[in-house]
Amino acid sequence: MSQSDEEAIRELEHRFNEAWNAHDPDGLVDSLVDAAQFITVDGAWSTSREEFRALMERLHGPNGPFRSSRRRTPEMHVRFVTPDIAILNSRFWIDGEALEDELCRESRESVGTRVLRKVDGRWRILATQNTDVRPGRRD
Repeated sequence: MSQSDEEAIRELEHRFNEAWNAHDPDGLVDSLVDAAQFITVDGAWSTSREEFRALMERLHGPNGPFRSSRRRTPEMHVRFVTPDIAILNSRFWIDGEALEDELCRESRESVGTRVLRKVDGRWRILATQNTDVRPGRRD
């Protein structure tokens, strides 16, 4: 565990945002292990890298609600469980979601947790859980 490990984990989150903003499903899964678990803010649960890629392809596609959205993560906290296992907690925003139904929001504040493992010198995502922040529910 070093400062460079923490920086690499933070950079991984920035690269995820860049891929999101480019609506690039391949970029969105670049840091996931093959058996990654990913739970979205709406409760969609992908149990593999390919399942998550297919979900992102649909959600960011020409008719998807995130087709013109932007994602940013101004708050990140990294904690090392072991030298090769880390937890990243973050607060992020998604803006510009196409409003198609009652679940869509023009601006969405969310919090997330990622579990990462250093594999062959590279930090990879094992699991992600994201949750929308609902107004009036902060205590």
